[in-house]
Amino acid sequence: MGKHHDKDFKIYAARLVLEEGRKPRELAEELNISIPTLRNWINIYKETNEVGSADSSNGFSGLSLKEEKDKIIKDLQEENEILKKAMHIFIKQPK
Repeated sequence: MGKHHDKDFKIYAARLVLEEGRKPRELAEELNISIPTLRNWINIYKETNEVGSADSSNGFSGLSLKEEKDKIIKDLQEENEILKKAMHIFIKQPK
């Protein structure tokens, strides 16, 4: 059974190819996904943009690539802070 990636990750990967000119073969290898999977995400992203719909139901966030990266970084930083706090709670509990 294959991995399931969230919509934000798929959009991010498609944008790397379409907006930054990354080569699908290299990016697919880097992200550990198949080339056909990446090409499918790119086609879906293209179709979504042609329609011009920027609502959350289709997964397109309407953010630029830089904004998307910043959002991902911010989310990861928040997750790390939560994990750090949880780690301290577990360390302090007596065995």
